[in-house]
Amino acid sequence: MTNNDINPQFLWNLKTICRWSLGLVWIWEGLVPKMLLPSTVQAELVKRSGIYWPDPETWLVILGAGMILAGIILCIGFMERAAVLTASVTMTILIFLVVGNNYPDSLSDMHGGIAKDACLYAAAWVVWKLAPVVPQKPVLV
Repeated sequence: MTNNDINPQFLWNLKTICRWSLGLVWIWEGLVPKMLLPSTVQAELVKRSGIYWPDPETWLVILGAGMILAGIILCIGFMERAAVLTASVTMTILIFLVVGNNYPDSLSDMHGGIAKDACLYAAAWVVWKLAPVVPQKPVLV
């Protein structure tokens, strides 16, 4: 199979599914564990990181709102490559903060942790690679 054999509609669909998957995870992670059902474990994690303002609980809400906004931007498809790059860099920073402050407990995260993040990197990579190839939905002729 050559590049000329690949259907542009298929590539656009693949990119869109990956972008939406990535965006919905960011929305979920920002809304549910940080705003709707915050836990003392997350607040303690933020406190141990030393990176919060004004307090760990409020910072979780601010972080959650930022994650929701990032997820919406990803889903909309605004500046796709910049959005997935920003999401990936931010996710990497958060991973180092979480693992660094909770090793070895972070390796057994019941929500997938590092394994889930690897899938998010894969989805971001697909969007990154396909954004210039199919920047808009192909018109069926």
